[in-house]
Amino acid sequence: PATDQQIMVESKPLTRLNSLSDFQDGGPSHQRRSSLQFSFRSTFNNNTANPERLAKENDMNGFRQFVGLYKNFPLADDVLKGASYRQEAFKESGKKQLNHVRGTDGWFRSMLTLEVRAIDNYFPAWLMVTLNALLASFLSEVFEMKMGHAIIKHWDTVYSLVLKTSLAFLLVFRLNRCALRFWEARGYWGAVTHLTRNLVSGILMYCRHSPQHRDQAIRWASAFCVASMHFIRSEHEYNYDELAGFLTESQINRMKDANHAALFAASMCRYHLHKAFRIDAFTAPQKAHAYAIQLNELESRVGRLVEQVSGMEKIRSTPLPVAYVTHLRTFLFTYLCFFPYAWVDDWGWTTVPMVAFTAFALFGIEGCSSEVEIPFNRSRANHLALDAYCMIILESVQGLIVQDANLCTQTELDQSFLEEEIKKMEPPRTSSSDDSSIGMSLTEKDEFTFSA
Repeated sequence: PATDQQIMVESKPLTRLNSLSDFQDGGPSHQRRSSLQFSFRSTFNNNTANPERLAKENDMNGFRQFVGLYKNFPLADDVLKGASYRQEAFKESGKKQLNHVRGTDGWFRSMLTLEVRAIDNYFPAWLMVTLNALLASFLSEVFEMKMGHAIIKHWDTVYSLVLKTSLAFLLVFRLNRCALRFWEARGYWGAVTHLTRNLVSGILMYCRHSPQHRDQAIRWASAFCVASMHFIRSEHEYNYDELAGFLTESQINRMKDANHAALFAASMCRYHLHKAFRIDAFTAPQKAHAYAIQLNELESRVGRLVEQVSGMEKIRSTPLPVAYVTHLRTFLFTYLCFFPYAWVDDWGWTTVPMVAFTAFALFGIEGCSSEVEIPFNRSRANHLALDAYCMIILESVQGLIVQDANLCTQTELDQSFLEEEIKKMEPPRTSSSDDSSIGMSLTEKDEFTFSA
């Protein structure tokens, strides 16, 4: 059975990712524009750029596990065993954002798509405006209810000088505010990524004296991103495979049952950090001073992680003021409802498609604004791919842990090899206790050891 100290995860074949850079947003490099777009989607479809290098790395990690080089590094062993489970879990949960068309996929592919246009946000209003245009055309063409030229000229002036200018300002301002909120949310997740990397790197470097608390602090620091993702999405059910190799099911249950899962993960990380850097009456003054500095540095990184979650909470709980949104939507809907009556005498039945197209353009801007205002929903294609961001963070942490274990293992092997070589090259001791009877003097032996 799994315990908090030792996580037993059945090993599965690990299909490693192309590289962490392949997860990032944006278009491909200039040399690869004619090939597949390297994004979240291509990465999770296992489009690898250097299969030989990845296969070699997989073989080396598998060999190290097989020969037991990680027996003294349980955390490295656990995260490698759970890597395939984590990949499958995040691929399944984040498929909505990972598989949709992206802005870097080319003109026609990005134009000829409906799912990412968020039509469901404004379709009822667009349908009512289109039916109203049909009614206006029917009254004008069938019942010959015409408007005078003087009235039409007056409407043209009002629409051009007053309504169009004011409406354009309101729409652009709303879209700009919502786009800034979207980018701000992405910035918070970028900060979570680099702060987690720096925090884990610092723990690996400064907590070697307390391996147990070091590993537990890293486990909870890594779980912080997953806890933040579920908290900001208001999700209370966790997929245990998302943290396979990092936390046990009992630890995940404790975290998800907390009032604030992200704060719980941060507090557990702090707890183990304080245990690792505990200072008591028997601690030497120099060591106590070093411990205090190191703990303060790591504590500041944990605090900054919590700040990022607070920023995301601000975005989630504070949309644009409802007075502004209400005024904009009322103004826009009224404008489009009166629009066909001003032009039906000149356009006739073509008023219907013209009004439908104009309404689609203007309602689309407002729909895009509302779509990206709070970009944390798992079911919306345009929202942030939080599952992929968490996968990036955990993959980075895994790389740091395995690299640290490899360096420590190599150091131990080098030290053992050096000691064996020195023993082989030393002349055998005689039974005499006189140092002069030894084939090499003590001074010469010390010099030989130092040079070796």
